[in-house]
Amino acid sequence: MRRWSEGESMAGSIFNRLLSSLTGGGGASGGASDLPVARISGYFDPLRKANRGLPGEVLRYIGEGDNSSIILTLQHQPTQQVWTYRQRQWPDKDAEALLARPQHWRIDQMQRLGEVLAALEPLNHDWGTFGTKKSPAWLRHVVALWLPRERKAQPITVLSDLAAQSGDAIAPVLDIVFSRDPHNYQAGNSVGRFTGLGEWLSASHDAIIAAAPGLAADVRAELASSMGRLGLQDDYRELLIDLATGSAKTVRTSARQALTACDKAGLTEALDARFAKAAPGARADLVAVAIGALGTAAPALLARWREGETAPKVIAALDQASGAISTAPPPPAKDGGAMFAVPAHPDGPLGYTAVDGSWVDAGGPLTLPQPTPVAPEVLAILEPAMAEFNTMLAKGKAEAGFIRWHWSKQYSPKDKGTLAALGRLGEGTTPLIAKSYGPAVDWLTFYQFKHPAVDAFFHDPRLTLRQLTRFGVAMTNCHIHGLLGDWAGPVGRAVQARLTDEQTTRTFIAMWIEAGGTDFIGGFLQSRWTYSGSLPDFGVPIWPTLCARFDDLDQALGLVPQAGAEPKLPQRGLELLEQFPILPNRYRNRLMVLAGDTAAKTRDAARALLKDTPGIDGAIAVQLLDGKQDTRALAAEWLAAREAKDELPAIRTALKKEKSDVARAAMITALQKLGDDVSHLFDPAVLVKEATAGLAKTKPKGLDWFPFDMVPQLHWADGTPVDPILPRWWITLAAKLKQPGGNALINLWLDRLAPGDAHKLGWMVLTGWIDEDTRRPSDAEANAYAAQHVDATLKQNIANVKRWPHSADYFLTDRTALFAQLKRQKASVYLSTASESKGILALAARVNGADAAQRIRPFLKDHGSRTSQAKALMEVLAAIGSSAALQVLLASANRMKQRSVQDFAGALVDDIAARNGWTPAQLADRTVPTGGFDADGSLEVDCGEDRTYRLQLGAQDDIIILNPEGREVKALPAPRVDDEKPLVDAAKKLLSNARKEVKQVLTAQTARLQEAMFLQREWDVAEWESFLAGHPLVGRLAARLVWDGLGSEGQSLALFRPLGDGSYTDPEDNDVALADFTTVRLAHSSLMEAEAIAKWRQHLADYAVEAPFDQLGRDLPVLDVTQGKATDIKDREGWMIESFKLRGVATKLGYQRGRAEDGGWFYTYEKSFRDAGVMVVIEFTGSPLPEENQPSALISLSFRKLRGTTTGGLMPLSEVPPVLLAESWRDLHDIADKGTGLDPEWKKKANHGY
Repeated sequence: MRRWSEGESMAGSIFNRLLSSLTGGGGASGGASDLPVARISGYFDPLRKANRGLPGEVLRYIGEGDNSSIILTLQHQPTQQVWTYRQRQWPDKDAEALLARPQHWRIDQMQRLGEVLAALEPLNHDWGTFGTKKSPAWLRHVVALWLPRERKAQPITVLSDLAAQSGDAIAPVLDIVFSRDPHNYQAGNSVGRFTGLGEWLSASHDAIIAAAPGLAADVRAELASSMGRLGLQDDYRELLIDLATGSAKTVRTSARQALTACDKAGLTEALDARFAKAAPGARADLVAVAIGALGTAAPALLARWREGETAPKVIAALDQASGAISTAPPPPAKDGGAMFAVPAHPDGPLGYTAVDGSWVDAGGPLTLPQPTPVAPEVLAILEPAMAEFNTMLAKGKAEAGFIRWHWSKQYSPKDKGTLAALGRLGEGTTPLIAKSYGPAVDWLTFYQFKHPAVDAFFHDPRLTLRQLTRFGVAMTNCHIHGLLGDWAGPVGRAVQARLTDEQTTRTFIAMWIEAGGTDFIGGFLQSRWTYSGSLPDFGVPIWPTLCARFDDLDQALGLVPQAGAEPKLPQRGLELLEQFPILPNRYRNRLMVLAGDTAAKTRDAARALLKDTPGIDGAIAVQLLDGKQDTRALAAEWLAAREAKDELPAIRTALKKEKSDVARAAMITALQKLGDDVSHLFDPAVLVKEATAGLAKTKPKGLDWFPFDMVPQLHWADGTPVDPILPRWWITLAAKLKQPGGNALINLWLDRLAPGDAHKLGWMVLTGWIDEDTRRPSDAEANAYAAQHVDATLKQNIANVKRWPHSADYFLTDRTALFAQLKRQKASVYLSTASESKGILALAARVNGADAAQRIRPFLKDHGSRTSQAKALMEVLAAIGSSAALQVLLASANRMKQRSVQDFAGALVDDIAARNGWTPAQLADRTVPTGGFDADGSLEVDCGEDRTYRLQLGAQDDIIILNPEGREVKALPAPRVDDEKPLVDAAKKLLSNARKEVKQVLTAQTARLQEAMFLQREWDVAEWESFLAGHPLVGRLAARLVWDGLGSEGQSLALFRPLGDGSYTDPEDNDVALADFTTVRLAHSSLMEAEAIAKWRQHLADYAVEAPFDQLGRDLPVLDVTQGKATDIKDREGWMIESFKLRGVATKLGYQRGRAEDGGWFYTYEKSFRDAGVMVVIEFTGSPLPEENQPSALISLSFRKLRGTTTGGLMPLSEVPPVLLAESWRDLHDIADKGTGLDPEWKKKANHGY
């Protein structure tokens, strides 16, 4: 028989004795009779690996507490390591069971359990546990065991009793309750874990007030929110005022929102009493509290405070506040002069009062349709599909005999009872519960089952929208994204087809909620994460529905206290306000406050919403006198953006007093944008004085690398030299301002320089900045690094291959290949970043556009992943504004690997176009560089007296040089005398630039015209003739293409081709008159008759015209009439192709890699068409990042809506521009043709990322 060791005998003795004492066999008085001794012993059993008797000692300490020295043993590193590396499962059921019944534990035993865990596992962080470091570690450990993921509604008194063991029964409770719930990253607090919180807060009033200042800022913010949520704001009014005037922004915001529910008379009295005693800074804070909390009671109080106030800071705050909360203007007049009638009822489901005073009607009272039965003949449509599913299911069950997890085991055969249940579902009246109708609908959502009868059923017009809604709720487990998202399925497509206007959508949303669907609006307002909290894409604004949700919006925007356990977020509220056609007046004052927020995202959103709000310019102008330089600068920028010319005197007055460089720059910029004369501010002597003072106090970060000694000597326009201190100051100030797109102050400095000097300075700055930002190790340094590390890395790789042979491909074991890999890795490392000094790029605003384009284009291509720097260079291109610069910007807006950079470029393009009253496409037309050539394709260059040479565009788009006699020569002449050298040098540079520009323009415009053909863009005849046919470079491309002249009704009148001499011809050489047309577009074979295609092919062949792209020759697929409602094309599903070959072909066709998903895999190649708001998506089985060549298979072609800078839902094929559809479909076929064809086993052979 096996003998017990001494340690084991002792552990057994301890266990038995403790078990006896704790279960009534002579235990200590007051002991809990049901302490889970066995569970405790089992939980700490892993400690046997450190010492066999240790679990028993731990059990004894927890139960009796008479061997406290055990804590020192547990704190030894070897013991802690044993505990850390113990075998565990998730979720840890053993741990969860320990405190499942806290009433079976004495409080002192729970404390000692926490002390044991704190000794074994010290807490050096806040994540994953309740509370913060301000609470005892043992308490946090106990609470973590007590409150696993699913355990809620626990008595707050237990937590209070536990905290009292630490000597403080209040602060630790507050710290834990109002800190994040570690099991719910959406939650900002742990309030939902406890019951009796309101009563405890009321009973502990004085102690809580005393403890509040010592809490962390986030905890104080959540505490303040809960005061308002639980209706305790009046009891805690003084504390909330303290918090509302504190230093932490989140705390101030939460407290001010809670105060909105206070009794207005009592709050007014309390604020007034404090104001009388407070210092100026505190009085200014109280003004902000009054604005946010008192509502309509605020103006009277502010006016009373203003009467006797003398402190400038407080006066400024009062004046700003009075402007922000001024009343809306009277309603606007109709054309006939009568005012809009504002109904007596308040904002709500029927509509709202807008900031312009008008009433916006939401469509009248909403009456939901009554339930009706689903017709038997409609249900019968599903019978063929049901029969096929049963056949498929029977086959699956036959195959599943030896497979543990098989899809068929989740389903049962379907019969007439299934259809009857489906009918009951459609005509029901009670809200649905997730999965409650599973057997009736599960087969209709099975991803491997497709049958045309299913689509026919859901699209049958005899089904009502109400019935479809209930089907949708059941088939998506109540989640609306499953109905309107990418994986909508037949029922989702049917619902989407019905949602054609705002009122139908309003009705659908109400029926969705009635049927038990999730409250996606409330979820959106509470979501902290962009992806999980996105709004469904309804295709129309949902503002009529939002009129019934003003209470929720009020909570999000801080007009009333938060009501739910999870807060509604202000940024989400601002996003929902974008849905309204006109801003509701109820949010005017609040947005005026948010428009001055320190967070740029919040501030910009509020200002955008206030864009068309009348009567606020005066309130903004008051901010020009604010005590903060950023506020003054932002006010000036805002006035300029609003074109508030009436406020020019206020800006001028503020500028005279302004001492801040940042604010001065903003004010001068505003004056210049508003058309004011600012020339008097640029006297050279004054500038030198300002520069001397500025350099003495300004030391911006990030300029250590800049070679100030190499700044060229500059001259003013009158030829006098510029004091060298000025460019040094300009560079220093620009770095401080961090505005790479420049501002009026810097531009005005540059414009006063001699011709060419601004370019010279800007070029030095631009090239130096790019060189610094892209500096990498030299070839010698990369070789030295590889030589130093190759042997050690090779040894490690060989060991890794032996250890993980299944991953051998990841580890190079060839020394030469490994050396090359290490060298590449070292050579790709950036040695520095110039991001901190990006502001100096403002000085490049006057660089020659072609030169800037040549320098910036390679950066965007090769270093675009440095998104901050790429965006800064985009701003430079926009500031330069020349044709060449804007063409790079336009190209980036349409084709850029980095989506955020592409979106940023698009926003800049939209802004430039809007300022000029153009569309982005019209901007592109008007900014195509000419290379310097006249309309006839010629350019004269002066090479000296009687030596005027001519550059001429040749038939092959090359540049021919003609001497003064008209003979072709190979090069420009050399100078004959020294005086001719500058002329010849300039002529040679012009020739060089022209060659570069011609090549770039023809390449870029070929792609743009092809895109215009895809989208069937139409040009006004006059614009087409001027900007396309009459352009010296684009006109050459236009003459090689066939065009379609359209009438006033959009009908095709004639096909024609420009001849390049101002005349136009048809395929039979007859003249065509442009005057007959209203608009012009590019012709395309998919829109032409076969006879016309044949004639034009012959015409182009006869004249040896080589088209820049194929209009007439591609064999294009044709959409079947039955495919119009589909959202994808799958005729090449399962066609195999290697991932690298797919990448090469797709890239050549203009597609770029889609976003990486979970696991670092991407599954799409995409091409965006911003002008049409469409993205083409080719889906395949995926490829990992970094990419490896592997077998993959094509899946589908689809089209998504582009909404601003984000992608929306899938488009029905019938809504896709027909030429774009045909050409994209051809792209899919071309890619498939480069592979190995259809493989029935593609799902097994292609590598998947899921």
